[in-house]
Amino acid sequence: MEAEDPLSQLRDIHLPDPVSFWPPAPGWWILLVCLLIGLAFLGRHTFAAMIRRRRLESVMRELDQAYTVFTEQSAFDKTRNQAGLAFLAAVNTLLKRVAQVMYPDSNCSSLTGRDWLYFLDACDQGSTFSQGPGTVLADGAYRPVFDADGDALYQAARDWIANRYKASAQRPLAAGVAV
Repeated sequence: MEAEDPLSQLRDIHLPDPVSFWPPAPGWWILLVCLLIGLAFLGRHTFAAMIRRRRLESVMRELDQAYTVFTEQSAFDKTRNQAGLAFLAAVNTLLKRVAQVMYPDSNCSSLTGRDWLYFLDACDQGSTFSQGPGTVLADGAYRPVFDADGDALYQAARDWIANRYKASAQRPLAAGVAV
């Protein structure tokens, strides 16, 4: 009897099925979720920054227009007082609008006179409005004669508004609120 070779009865080596790209491993799913969350956060942040920039540009454009009208009309002595009072009202209105948007819980819309000036100064920890060129805002609507420095008031209002929007970049944007 011949001895049979036991190795001849074995099957040949067979290779496993090729690795499929689908479904991905759990690590890829986690990476995809993290990437989507990051993109959503970046998109929200970019959108909020764009809204803040547009609001700031809009407010500054209105302030610049009021200042331009004031400087053009104040060149004539007859209309200087009217132009100054209109400029004063426009500045006060813009500051109130920005304050209401930036500080919705502060009840700043009801502030008048010195309290309004102290509120504006408290936002910047300064005294530009209570002791500087902004003091004319305290009685602006009741002022019979505009005798303030329009350039200094314009610069003070511009700086205050710019500081509010710079500070708001550190806070989340209030949804649905427009200036």
